[in-house]
Amino acid sequence: MYKTISAKVEHGIDALVRVTNTLRRKEFKIKGLVMTEVEIDGYSDLRITIEEYSNLGIEQAMMQLRKIINVYEIEEVKGELVAPKVMI
Repeated sequence: MYKTISAKVEHGIDALVRVTNTLRRKEFKIKGLVMTEVEIDGYSDLRITIEEYSNLGIEQAMMQLRKIINVYEIEEVKGELVAPKVMI
């Protein structure tokens, strides 16, 4: 089963690398990543879809992300994964 986490992070590659490295070290399987700029200057919304296992649940992933210095708000996205709309 796949679960999605939404996190408000500092805008930039540093926060993205810290988040992905933390989840990789803890052996979470990342299915997808979407990083979009938000209206507040200097911040981005990071949506991470992970595969949930019996011992590696969504709560465990959220606890690990709360320890990262560049991550400010974390919540589970309920329902279907909502991808950002791209205008062509």
